[in-house]
Formats: sequence, structure tokens, C-alpha cells
Amino acid sequence: MGALGRGLDSLISGGGAQSSGTGSSVVAITKIRPNPNQPRKTFDSEHLEELRDSIRQHGVLQPICVRPAEGGYEIVSGERRWRASRQAGLAEMPVVILDGVDDDRILELALVENLQRQDLDPLEKARGFQELMERVGLTQEQVAQRVGLRRSTVANHLRLLDLAEDVQEAMVSGLITMGHARALAGVKDPKKVQKALAAVVRDDLSVRQTEQLIKQSASPSAAPVAPSKPAKDDGPAPWVRDIERRIIEALGVQVELRNGSGYRGQLTLKYADRDQLEAMIERLAPKAEIE
Repeated sequence: MGALGRGLDSLISGGGAQSSGTGSSVVAITKIRPNPNQPRKTFDSEHLEELRDSIRQHGVLQPICVRPAEGGYEIVSGERRWRASRQAGLAEMPVVILDGVDDDRILELALVENLQRQDLDPLEKARGFQELMERVGLTQEQVAQRVGLRRSTVANHLRLLDLAEDVQEAMVSGLITMGHARALAGVKDPKKVQKALAAVVRDDLSVRQTEQLIKQSASPSAAPVAPSKPAKDDGPAPWVRDIERRIIEALGVQVELRNGSGYRGQLTLKYADRDQLEAMIERLAPKAEIE
């Protein structure tokens, strides 16, 4: 279980009216309101519609976490499910009621929950790490402990925030990997950054070749970098990562695409539990309706 799961487990009281065996309660959806300090301000409308359709068909499979508030309850985690449930027209939904949770703890839980989502790109994770440090007052080591990562991983992500905007956009769109972006971070001249980025994308350079290109720009006497396909030890090509990201967004499961010569390969979909498997199958091969 991830750091967030342990954090929530330590807070769940298991009480409340209409409590089930799992410690959840069923409350009127009109009694629930979002947390005004929720760090996530935008919610993708397409993803919300997909979640809404899933809730209409299967119901809310995982209760959201709330705390008592004046006139009802305030969301601790699960605002996407609450929004989608309202769109689905539900009158009530399952919740886990947490007592004695202060504002700082709610902010931390909400940030960590967002960071543990699978569809975040490296830049979104970097911004989340930065928010945990600035708004909650955590160190890099504490952030790493909360999200179950190494401190060096957190530090590498934070460096991405100093990248030129063009490099950030290329990474988010899947044109380059995080490794490419880290290599380009060593270039301070904006014009040289744009020139190097163009070469990386145009010639499909590997991370190692990108590092050589940066060294060459700093030392013109160095041997020029010859364009070639990415080396095997540099990981999948950017277009492979982009396809994996798009499938993750569409199906909500982990995916691995292995492409070989002649575009022969293997596509592996990974699910965590039965609910995730059934939701994935419903998207890929829905049962025909009986007329």
C-alpha cells in the first residue's frame, strides 16, 4: 500500500451512520462540499465524463474520504468521484468519515493522492512535489517518504521546473523523455536550448547522444554527434512513451508497449484488482445489449 493509503488508514475511524463492514457510510450528495484549499483546481472534462458513465453503470466502487463540516461534510480526498457522481445524478454516495483532521493534513493528503495517480506527467509531479514543500513545509526527504520515492527522484523532478518552456512542452507532449529534459537543463543560453531541442526531436537522438550534443555545444572542437536510433539502454522511444500515456489515460491501467523490428511487438495491460479489470474490459469489449 502506498504512503497515502497508510496515511488515510491511520485516520479512518470506521464510525458514522449507516456504516458498512468496511467503515464507510452513505450520505446525501448535497451534504458534501469540496475543500476550498484543494490543490487541484482543474478537472479534465473528458475524464470526468468517462468516470460519470462508469459510475452510472457500476456505481461508486471506492468511497471518498470526508470530514465533518458545518451543515454536512468536506471532502478530504476523492473530489473527482464526487463531481462525476453529481453529473451521474446520484442522490447519495459512500464516504469514509474522518474526525480531527486539520487543514494542513487535508492539504497534504490531497497533494499526495494527486501525486500517486498514474497518468501524471513528470512536470505535474514536479509541481506537486514543490507544493508539498512550499505549502506543507516538507523537505525533499519528507516528500520522498510521503510518496514512496527516493529523494534523488524528487530532486530530479524538481529540476524540471527550471527548464525552458519549450523543453517542458516537448516533454509533456511526449516528444522527449525526462532523461532528454535533464540533459537539456545543462544549457543556459535560450537560443542554444532551442537549437539543441530541435536536433533531439528531428534526429530522434537518444539520451546519451543528447548529452554528447550538449558537450559539443560547450566545446565546438568535440566530434559531432551522428543521428541514429535510440540505444536500447536508453529506454523506449518518445513515441512509445506517448502511446503508453494515451492508453493509460483512456483505460486507467498501467501499460507496457514493446516494439521490435518491422513494428512487431507486444502490448501488455496491467490491472490491480477485479474492479479495474472489469472497468477495462467494459471499455475494450462491452457486452452487446439484448433487445
